Amino acid sequence: MNPRYLPTTVDGKVARVVEESGEVVEVIGRCLRIYGKIGRFGLDSTDPGGGPTNAAMYLSELADLRHAISQVENSLTDFARIKVGNTELVWTNTLIPTQELRELIGDEDHANDNEFNSANKVIPVCAGQWHREGLEWRFYVDPELD
Repeated sequence: MNPRYLPTTVDGKVARVVEESGEVVEVIGRCLRIYGKIGRFGLDSTDPGGGPTNAAMYLSELADLRHAISQVENSLTDFARIKVGNTELVWTNTLIPTQELRELIGDEDHANDNEFNSANKVIPVCAGQWHREGLEWRFYVDPELD
């Protein structure tokens, strides 16, 4: 899409996220269709007329899914906030693995990364908060301290 025609209002941006989320659902449907074919015919099966194997088709659809998800994520980052008292922490693109966060904060209480992740969802620090996303940690910063 031409960036000149992207929505500029909040309502327009939300509508765009909804549209992009629909694309994610559509691609998930295609992934499920290929997964069904894999279950029936196997990973190395192809169309009788030739072409890519089911494994190759599945990898292609997964790549489309990653792209669709990243489009939705990119649309949401401007709106991602954490409210703490009277302050709003803002989303950053700083994402680190659990081991790096444990080293950063000097964690010695947990035996391993899995134990640490099980015990924590949010780690407050002076400039903001670390929030667990899957097996990694996203930093939300206080814009007044940045």
